[in-house]
Amino acid sequence: MAKFTFHGLMAPSFAPFHNDGSLNLDVIPAYAKHLRDTGVAGVWVNGTAGEGMSMTVAERKKLAEAWMACKKDVATVIVQCGAGCLLDTQELARHAESLGASGIAVFPCIFDKPQTADDLVDYMVEVAKACPRTPLFYYHIPMKTQVNLSMSEFLQKGVERIPTLCGLKFTDRDVSGEGKKCLEVAGGSLTIFNGFDEQLQEAVSQGFSCGVNVCYNFSAHHAADILSLMKAGKVDEAKEAQKAIVDLLGVIFKPTSGFTVAGVKAAMTLLTGLDVGPSRLPVKPLTPAMKESLRADLAARGLVK
Repeated sequence: MAKFTFHGLMAPSFAPFHNDGSLNLDVIPAYAKHLRDTGVAGVWVNGTAGEGMSMTVAERKKLAEAWMACKKDVATVIVQCGAGCLLDTQELARHAESLGASGIAVFPCIFDKPQTADDLVDYMVEVAKACPRTPLFYYHIPMKTQVNLSMSEFLQKGVERIPTLCGLKFTDRDVSGEGKKCLEVAGGSLTIFNGFDEQLQEAVSQGFSCGVNVCYNFSAHHAADILSLMKAGKVDEAKEAQKAIVDLLGVIFKPTSGFTVAGVKAAMTLLTGLDVGPSRLPVKPLTPAMKESLRADLAARGLVK
């Protein structure tokens, strides 16, 4: 089994765009320094928040290259390579391995979906052939993929057939049930990332030691507090830090009545001053009125001027 160790905060990085929709790679070095300065030790590139499925293969390669050039600031770079077809996924995985990525993540085919854990293992075996020297992770996000198989069964079967399988990102609400079972696979040697900001404290209480959460981009201190407070046994205080995350996300989600990449990208720009630009269709960017509403709500809480 391949070795991979990570504890703490990993940001699912945004894909920065110019207003005309083209990639804005010039902002990446400042973005990386911002993450370093706020205690974020890794990035998950080209995922959901990173709009990977809204970019071409060529664009995704350029973004991976830009982040790999900033490893002095953010040392752990996992590149999400799941794509619309296996061949594109393998091409992206080969490219990420050639760059020396810390890890490669993949979600399943989302048109002809795997029906069983064995189907998913079969698919990941083929992906692994394209990146045989790099730790491999499965990206479990059923709210997007509509693939909701037992992740503990997948891991148990996967580690038998995929030497590089090192864990998964668990973007699922059931951290105390299926999430805990995942932590126990292979003697607890796998890396299981918590994927929902709103459940970090609960996840840590079950034994999770790391997360890939969108708020780490612009408000990492609350999450860092949760990790340190839980380690110190200060559960009630950790729950208060969790409440602060939930409250902030409530403000950010208000203009769009829920999570959208457009909303969190707008929040990133307002809260950090780093302009990551608009979202790309099919995710509609916030209107000027929505942006002003968000700015006003954040200002009312003393978070922006």
